Amino acid sequence: MKKNKADFDLLERLTGTPGVSGREERVADLIQSSLPSKTCNCSLDNLGNLVAHMPGKGKRVMLAAHMDEVGLIVQRILPNGFLKVERMGGTSLRALPGSRLSLWNSKGCIPASAGVLPQHLDTNEPIDFSRIYIDIGSSSDQETRAMNAAPGDVLTWDSPMRSIGGMLISGKALDDRLGCYILIQLAKLLQPQELKCDLYLAFTVQEETMLMGGVTAANSISPEIIIGIDGTLSFDTPDLEGSQCDLRLGKGPAFKWMDAIRGKLAAFVPNQKLAHHVRETAQRNNIPLQDEIVTGMSTTITPMLYAAKGAAAIALSVPLRYHHTPIETADLRDVENIIILLKILVTNEF
Repeated sequence: MKKNKADFDLLERLTGTPGVSGREERVADLIQSSLPSKTCNCSLDNLGNLVAHMPGKGKRVMLAAHMDEVGLIVQRILPNGFLKVERMGGTSLRALPGSRLSLWNSKGCIPASAGVLPQHLDTNEPIDFSRIYIDIGSSSDQETRAMNAAPGDVLTWDSPMRSIGGMLISGKALDDRLGCYILIQLAKLLQPQELKCDLYLAFTVQEETMLMGGVTAANSISPEIIIGIDGTLSFDTPDLEGSQCDLRLGKGPAFKWMDAIRGKLAAFVPNQKLAHHVRETAQRNNIPLQDEIVTGMSTTITPMLYAAKGAAAIALSVPLRYHHTPIETADLRDVENIIILLKILVTNEF
């Protein structure tokens, strides 16, 4: 992918816009303004899912990416002005102490930091989330409230996206703003007369907390085919090589054969006929795909398969290093290959 300014600017805006679970409105507004209005008929449902319909003849096909990101929610204001928080989604506890954060309230944004012990006093005890606190520069609870900070406000990483190396990008919320970016770019490439399906692009809510946010969109569309686009784990760093599977950055999108969160009733397996069709399509067009079988995670489409009359589904993933941290890292070549593959799929018969 050529990192032209327009593409990079859109990625920066998508990842920089706050949108923790249940607070995705700003992201939805940005996405809707970025979609081609002449070819996309956009609507919001009562839960906040944004659906862009690109009418065409053929099967109802829904492509889905979630808008929300992991974050924190203010639980209490302490007498000394510091904040106690709870996690919204699987925010990395290891990455939290010492991190810069943004607190989003009714008036805007307040710079914040997650407290960390000075190294001189660090006893190397395991990190205990109950001891995490947030500093917004206040010295009392009255001062904190005067700054318009309150329980229920949310925090995101303060980690602007940046380019590293040749084709890598790093920052917060690549999971799953990259999926949103992929669907936006696909919409810009497609011409209505090219479509061989009735296409719906679903930008869904509340994946990081419940996985369930996209179900209302699937119920309203009743798709025959669902393709999910999300981030997944890469195993190409020194601490993870040789574990679970062989996903690496820059070696192609991941094709998900299975994922599961054990004990949480969350697991995904693809429709086998559709899976082989997509794999063969990729092979014919020299698009590299990697095999993904992971545990400890699942994605927004997992419950969507069972909505309405059910749907055949597959999932494509962008491998990410440092998942759910402020330095999630991806390779733009994997992003470009998903866009190319999706365009081929929706402009040919399923």
